[in-house]
Amino acid sequence: MQPGAYPPSQFPPTLDGVPAEGRLTETFAFTPGSLAIGGVLGLLGSCIGIQKYGFRELEQLYLPGGCFLGAVLFGAGEIWRRMHRLQVVFWGNQIGVYRRGSLLQTAYRSQIQIYQLSILNTIREVGAFGMFAFIGVLLGVFSVGRDLGLGLMFMGAAIGSCGAFASSIYARIACRHFFIPDGKSTDQVMFTRGDAGRFGI
Repeated sequence: MQPGAYPPSQFPPTLDGVPAEGRLTETFAFTPGSLAIGGVLGLLGSCIGIQKYGFRELEQLYLPGGCFLGAVLFGAGEIWRRMHRLQVVFWGNQIGVYRRGSLLQTAYRSQIQIYQLSILNTIREVGAFGMFAFIGVLLGVFSVGRDLGLGLMFMGAAIGSCGAFASSIYARIACRHFFIPDGKSTDQVMFTRGDAGRFGI
């Protein structure tokens, strides 16, 4: 079955019968996932620090509490969004928009709008995250052998920064961004340049 194998009035209610090559599937960067991993390392490092130096006051729980909350929120958000990917099936000048494998609506191909990213913003974002990632890795490497707790916290920050740096490169250079009709509104989504080119958008 080739991409666009369904007439506009017969988009299937689910994607069960649509092969992967017949769908345009939303992709994601991985900043939330890397921040969740960084939060876990920060939690471990702060707990080791409390065990090493002893618990003296309630304020010592602020850092591990924040790391725990960040890990849970970013981790849950990462899982949720990857389970709710937007997918598009094409037929002529019409599209079927799906989420979680179920048809949300049909629309016209012309309703897909390109979102053009700013080159200056891309340079600033990649440069800033790259600098934070470099500093975080240096601090983590030099600290982990001397103070395991502190080193783990720095490594958590390094992983979060490296993830944001890699995500920025992926999202802004390897992908294209679009506004896609999604039910009663529109969503800003991104597809890899290869997939977008395969479907001519």
